Amino acid sequence: MRSVMWLVLAAAAEVGWISGLNAADSVVDWVATGGCVVASFSLALVAARRLAATTVYILFVGLGTAGTALLDHFAFGMHFDPAALAWLTLLLAAVCGLKLTATSTAKATS
Repeated sequence: MRSVMWLVLAAAAEVGWISGLNAADSVVDWVATGGCVVASFSLALVAARRLAATTVYILFVGLGTAGTALLDHFAFGMHFDPAALAWLTLLLAAVCGLKLTATSTAKATS
């Protein structure tokens, strides 16, 4: 469960840097965007220690995509048409289904 928490944080950082690419207009914004890039991939790598790489990739990309779409809609006022909402719902259902069927492949080392 802890690995999933790292992935959710990684996806949130991914949303941060994707939004930063769109909205950054100062040095501080670009530094924050770069920090989000480093954080997103670092957190995903932490999660990959306990989860299969395919599971990490799908959850990371799926949650990041959904988070970015939702942020675009709610923070930046982009329009959501019914088809986009249906595809996002399908994406999130697939991510949840994968999480429910995934097994841990790496064991903790001491």
